[in-house]
Amino acid sequence: MARDAGAATVLLNICYIMKLVWAQGIITSGYGVNGFSLHPPYFNLAEGTKITATATCGEDVSGRPVEDLYCKLVGGPVSGDPSQTIQGQYCDTCKAESNKAHPSTNAIDGTERWWQSPPLSRDLEYNEVNVTLELGQLFHVAYVLIKFANSPRPDLWVLERSTDFGETYFPWQYFASSKRDCIEKFGTKSVERIIKDDDAICTTEYSRIVPLENGEIVVSLVNGRPGAMNFSYSPVLRDFTKATNIRLRFLRTNTLLGHLMGKALRDPTVTRRVSADHISDCV
Repeated sequence: MARDAGAATVLLNICYIMKLVWAQGIITSGYGVNGFSLHPPYFNLAEGTKITATATCGEDVSGRPVEDLYCKLVGGPVSGDPSQTIQGQYCDTCKAESNKAHPSTNAIDGTERWWQSPPLSRDLEYNEVNVTLELGQLFHVAYVLIKFANSPRPDLWVLERSTDFGETYFPWQYFASSKRDCIEKFGTKSVERIIKDDDAICTTEYSRIVPLENGEIVVSLVNGRPGAMNFSYSPVLRDFTKATNIRLRFLRTNTLLGHLMGKALRDPTVTRRVSADHISDCV
């Protein structure tokens, strides 16, 4: 029992660490001189926009620097400073205004840096953290690609959009580790087949515990929907892909002892990290 308690203590230091390779956007241009719809090349909406998070490691609620300890699920001895290994897990610290800082702006600066949420050891409320991208104007979003860093993909979360600059949000897609969670958290309709262009579905494909790091989530907002083959003449699908803001609403993390942590500690948390790769191909 003492051994299990020690493991739980280390797991509490896990936080959201994620790298976002953000959304591709398109602006349709109506009709060309020959009557054909024009579709300019897709481009990365994340670069040059504003990104915010409701909480960040190394900062308190007022934004003042604090030192947070966090540990990865990928454990084992590591080369370098032995003090960074605690009970077989690799650990490090996060602190604002230092080389250990992980602000939300890291997520879209095109580098390998990342944004990171506070660890659960600070407070269980950080199991739920939002990351929001403000696009600055209305776009049609084709897909969202998210790459996680040294943490698993989250167990439960919602990809949301706003068309009124953040005043209201609506779900684009739900994510859960099981069909049961989909139904319990998001309703029975979330597990039904896509019938309408604006159906918000729940998928279990991206909530597995593996890979423990560097996992990806690819969300296509057009493919597989009734109007996908004729986007310009599908007003419902066109409206469904519109967004001025994109929000990732994380609700529950993935841990190796997730079933135990859920009973003893309510919901654990992970970390996210986001990086934007420029894509200029026309699809």
